[in-house]
Amino acid sequence: MTRPTLRKQDFANIDARVRCPTEDCWGELLLMPVGADEEGFPEFAEATVCPLCMGAFRIEQDMSDRDLYLRVSWLRANPLEAGEDV
Repeated sequence: MTRPTLRKQDFANIDARVRCPTEDCWGELLLMPVGADEEGFPEFAEATVCPLCMGAFRIEQDMSDRDLYLRVSWLRANPLEAGEDV
């Protein structure tokens, strides 16, 4: 079975999570930190695993780890301006 590729941009929400795309799975996917760049911003793995169904998913690198971290941080600091439900 071919697993869908997720986009890193999909994780750019206030929770930095994505619902597992596996049918009948209620798991949530997270980015896994693997280190930090020279400025101290986290770097994330190019894949993730669902803790419930154990499905593995590749993450398309459509934005930088730094940009993703800054976007999620901004959303968390400004939930009302971002239109996100808290």
